[in-house]
Amino acid sequence: MPKMIVPDSLKERTEQMQFAPAVRAGDMVFCSGVIAALQEGEEATDEAYFRAADEAFGEIDMILREAGGSMADVVDITGYHIDFEKHMTPMFQAKAKWMPGPFFSCYTLIGISSLFNPLGFVELKARAYIPA
Repeated sequence: MPKMIVPDSLKERTEQMQFAPAVRAGDMVFCSGVIAALQEGEEATDEAYFRAADEAFGEIDMILREAGGSMADVVDITGYHIDFEKHMTPMFQAKAKWMPGPFFSCYTLIGISSLFNPLGFVELKARAYIPA
């Protein structure tokens, strides 16, 4: 039977939005999308994009740790990107921090026009293999 993965810090948001940060089904953990977003009034610099992407990967890692794994267990990421050219370098720098290799997951990049958070520039959806 599938099991919701909900870290304590995300319980309120889970109840409010009525979706799980992740669901475990057997040895697979499916994470909901995590949005990397600039802060209100923040200038769109490489440093700001890196900070936001770093925080998004950190949230995915926190969720996976609640499931008994980490970013090292990610086998697939789908990135829903707005305006690739503006943020790809700092976004992939943040990815390299959290997923330095030598194993690299699959990664699909999809261009979109908007996200739920209007300050967001990428939503990251991850799947991980974490044996139960």
